[in-house]
Amino acid sequence: MRQTGLIALCFVAGVLGGMVGHDLTSSAPHDVVRPLVMTAAAVNAPDLGRVSSSKTSSPVIAAVRKVGPAVVNIDTVVMRRTSMFGFADPFADLFGSDPFSRVVPSKGQGSGFIIDAVSGYVLTNDHVVHDAITGNGKIKVSLPNKQTFEATVVGSDPQYDIAVLKIDGKNLPSVKLSSSDSLVIGETAIAIGNPFGFRNTVTVGVISALDRSLTANDGGRLDGLIQTDAAINPGNSGGPLCDIDGNVVGINAAIISGAEGLGFAIGSSSIKGVVDELIKYHHVRHGWTGMTFWDISQRLADRLSLPGTDGALVADVYRGSPADEAGIKPGDVVLQSGANKITCVDDMQSVLRQARAGDHLPLTLFRKGKKVNIKIQLVEAPEQ
Repeated sequence: MRQTGLIALCFVAGVLGGMVGHDLTSSAPHDVVRPLVMTAAAVNAPDLGRVSSSKTSSPVIAAVRKVGPAVVNIDTVVMRRTSMFGFADPFADLFGSDPFSRVVPSKGQGSGFIIDAVSGYVLTNDHVVHDAITGNGKIKVSLPNKQTFEATVVGSDPQYDIAVLKIDGKNLPSVKLSSSDSLVIGETAIAIGNPFGFRNTVTVGVISALDRSLTANDGGRLDGLIQTDAAINPGNSGGPLCDIDGNVVGINAAIISGAEGLGFAIGSSSIKGVVDELIKYHHVRHGWTGMTFWDISQRLADRLSLPGTDGALVADVYRGSPADEAGIKPGDVVLQSGANKITCVDDMQSVLRQARAGDHLPLTLFRKGKKVNIKIQLVEAPEQ
């Protein structure tokens, strides 16, 4: 489902992060946002471990008791320089400074959950902590039992919208990522997080759809999404989506602006490998072919004497890249990669999103009226 230009996709970074806090903090006095946080913080968080014996038979309660203690609140603070009058100094480029600027804290808030009690690894969305990472800010992790830790970043990846943090603590609760492959549309979905600063909030719905793909306003795309009508709001980002048995099947990540009952989580099966890469290498070793692609229109197919519009047309090949070394040329059409049929550029990109440096990628090409089978070994994507 490609929604570019039709919907406004909002990554729910939290009540004080990106969606609300960045706008208010950078354009208005800090006190404007303070009451919202204080109101949320003043609400007593539920004791996830205190359940009357008459209600322990509820499967939702059992799931919350299993997962809830490991769900954390994530607060970020980044110091930003902004004009006292709410606009940039027009002479800053000439004189190198803004005499009317001041440094103010830009706060963000989201959710996460502990996936390794021994190592203290915390899983969340990249967009929850991205500003803190790029702006050399601070990240604080708070548990439901009121333990609070300064967190360090193990690794993050904006393409998958995943980040792994590390805290140093003892006797930490934790949960494991389960498989999302066996989910069924209509089964119970439970979201736990900290929407708008209201910590340890539980919402319940169903799995509404599977394998969704959405494109954000910044052009980033997420595939393999779980759609749910369990209420997801700013601040839920990074929190777990669970099934009725308390298995973590996704990480809440996105909403559609103005819609109701349309929340999206990244399926756990699609990010397990990403998490392992971040922990081991501190970044994701994205596989790179060294070629760019075009979709094939009927006009283009007629011009190039192609049999149809299926496939991804190779538009350019970088010299010295894996594609170049394998003999791929502009004008070749990728029809298949392994068991994956390629009908358009999106199909090819989906294959490459799952590929890693060092992988051998089998490709079936259409070239000068014939099918050609080749295999290329991917390398890590260059920075430029």
